Amino acid sequence: MDLSLLKETLSDYATFGGNIGTALQDIPTLLTSILSFFENFGDLADTTGENLDNFSS
Repeated sequence: MDLSLLKETLSDYATFGGNIGTALQDIPTLLTSILSFFENFGDLADTTGENLDNFSS
């Protein structure tokens, strides 16, 4: 096996590891945003409906 091929392969894994690490760290923030949206869904829908009524009249 050529050492340059091994170096290139390991470099690809290091890049992937860095990228996936960043993505995995952002999962809790994403889940919090989604849960917050659904917790406030009723209020958001009411506000949207009121604003839509004001906009169309």
